[in-house]
Order: sequence, then structure tokens, then C-alpha cells
Amino acid sequence: MTGILSRGRKSAVKLVAVSATALLVLSGCSSKSEPESDGALVGNVADNCTPLHEFPTLKEGVLNVAAMNAAPKFHALSDSGPFEGIDATLLTEFAEENCLKVLFKPMTGAAGQLDLREGKSDLFGGLHIKTDKRGEVFGQSEGSIIYDALGITSAAENSYGTVESLNGRTIGALSGSFFVETLKDAFGSENIEEYQNETNAFEDLKAGRIDAVANQSMMSFNLSNNQEGYETKIIQEDPKHPELTGLLEITWPHTKGVPEFTAAIDDYFTRSKENGTIERVLKENGVTAEVAEFYINGR
Repeated sequence: MTGILSRGRKSAVKLVAVSATALLVLSGCSSKSEPESDGALVGNVADNCTPLHEFPTLKEGVLNVAAMNAAPKFHALSDSGPFEGIDATLLTEFAEENCLKVLFKPMTGAAGQLDLREGKSDLFGGLHIKTDKRGEVFGQSEGSIIYDALGITSAAENSYGTVESLNGRTIGALSGSFFVETLKDAFGSENIEEYQNETNAFEDLKAGRIDAVANQSMMSFNLSNNQEGYETKIIQEDPKHPELTGLLEITWPHTKGVPEFTAAIDDYFTRSKENGTIERVLKENGVTAEVAEFYINGR
């Protein structure tokens, strides 16, 4: 697939851009509190279960997850489910091996980060970009569960896969997303249209009001899947624009200052890639073999 480069070094660029939602979590302080929701618990835990790892959670026997509701990473029609998507499967498996059930709380990305910062959840689900700024507020794994990069969705005949090909184009992006400020720096604020959700951005793309939609590629592919005449490309690496085209590490932000929790997540990330779990779950959620290879092994 054009737009995915040959695979060489696997090191991810340390990105310094910070989204508005990431900045949100840096403001103010809050004490921890009991989670407010008593929604449906997910997972099978035997009475005689022995946890692979032991770490404290807000509520005994429960992993409280503020989950960004964005397919295919995670999707729920209501607080009681059904819960679908990549993280619905992976987080449930992670919890079960540690003798925990999961309380999924579907919400927007901004609300999810705030929920975790205020101590109302143990983990921010939905496969999120690891950044130095988030690491100041949340626990972050040493490794990553997958890699990702910027994805560009457009009409198939336009075929935007490089930074240069986007010069002079009108680009849609989610307001407050990781990429907005770097897109503005690269292409000019006048060429960036911000949207509150992907659906509105894609509708404007189809109506010809913008030329492309830029987002984390996993969400971008979800936009163009089964949409005749549209496609998504992972933008090619460009040393002149590392903040836009660098490889992203994707992780689960979680309660800061709990090293045994971080270690359990890192161990799960390592094993789930080695034993084929990640490959299987990506396939189950419609990710093609070529893109899955990129997500697992990087460039």
C-alpha cells in the first residue's frame, strides 16, 4: 500500500507537540475519589483466580477504564455496552489475567483524560499516543502496544501520502487532537479546518468543502473503510517534518506512581505481541495484514 514505507529502524520520534486535551490534564490538582459509575462489569474471573500481577486499583477486583469512544479502538452504544473494538478485547484480557473485571466508561478523549486525572478511573483506554507531557501526569509504559502514524483520508484519485502533496490543500482535523498545532505549523492555520467529530469532517470531505482529513491512522482507516471512492494512507516519513510524520508509540495511560501497575502493562504488551494476540485482535477488527504489520513492527 502506497504511503507505508519500507521497514528499517523501529525507534519512535520523541514528539513534543501537545494537544489541547493533553494540556487540559496538566491544569489543576485533584484528590482521588471512588468511581461514580456502577455500570456493567466485563470479564470472567474464577473464585480461585491467582493474578499474574498484583497492583492496587480504585475498587477491589475491578479495573475502572475511562475509554475514548472511537471505533475501531473502542466503541460502545451506552455505558452498559455492548463493548466492541480492539481495546475492549485487549483490556478485558489484561484484566482477567490479573483477576480483575472491567468497568468500561465510554466517553470523549478530553473527558477520559480528566476522569483519570481526577482519580475516578485506573486507566485511560482507547489506544493513546505516548508523549512526554502525558508522562508528567499519567503512568506510561516503557514499551508500546502498537505503533501508529498520521493518516490522510481523501478521495482516492487525489492520493495524498506525503507532506508535499498536501501543500495548499484544505485539511480537516479533530479539534484538540494531537496533530492540530503541527498541521497548522506545516500548512498554515488558514488551511486547517477543525471539527468536533470525524463524522462531520468526513461529510465535508465528501461535499468537497475540504480536500483531506488528517488523524491518527487507525481512526482514519475507519473513516474510509467501506466508503467507495475514498482511501486512507499512512503519511510517509519526512525528516523535515518529524513531528508530523514520526512513528508514534501507542499505550494505555494509567494511574501515575504505581510501578507494579506499569510493569504489569509492559509485560502484557510484550507477551501479546509475541504470542500473536495483537495480530489476531487487529484482524478481528478489520485491520488489513499490511497495516497490522506496520502497527506491530513499525517502519
